[in-house]
Amino acid sequence: MTSVALIVISDGRQDYLTRTLLSAAKNLPPVDHVIHVDDSAHDLGFAGAIQAAWDEALQTDCTHLFHLEGDFTLDRPVPLRPMLSILHVCPYLVQIALLRQPWNDAERAAGGIWQQHPDSYKPVTVGPGVQWLEHRRFFTTNPSLYPRWVAERGWPQQRHSEGVFGLNLFGEDPARRAAFWGDGSEWVTHIGDERHGHGY
Repeated sequence: MTSVALIVISDGRQDYLTRTLLSAAKNLPPVDHVIHVDDSAHDLGFAGAIQAAWDEALQTDCTHLFHLEGDFTLDRPVPLRPMLSILHVCPYLVQIALLRQPWNDAERAAGGIWQQHPDSYKPVTVGPGVQWLEHRRFFTTNPSLYPRWVAERGWPQQRHSEGVFGLNLFGEDPARRAAFWGDGSEWVTHIGDERHGHGY
């Protein structure tokens, strides 16, 4: 039986978190568990906050985790059930993420995240409105859905942990892929002006 845990990771910026939670209430279908880790209360750092959220999620019966940092808004209804179905029938996918707007200078210059390296992204379509872009470039902590086994691996407690996690994940199995849901258009907005905390 499928069970989804929503994990929300925030860092004390209450105005951003409020906007994030309002967007989730509007656009994210009901989930089975909600876990909130506020790094400002514990000084866990980026890596520690993710591991704390995963530790709590893994104490539930969740089969999947929806990852949401407290400086993103969900701008369209999240197709949670189709995303779950795709992860079930495509077990080589380690996550399905929702695409954000271009953020850094290189992304802006290219016109978006995937536009930086278009040859690295493979479009897959299995039916009307059911499509995604597959790649092996990175694992992202932007809003995304991933299976429980990904969290069971544990998060690296070191600097550049996001990059290290992705390199290890893909390096172990050449068949593994990540995905952005949809046709390459944006689904979420990063609203934080800068990263807070440490250990990125």
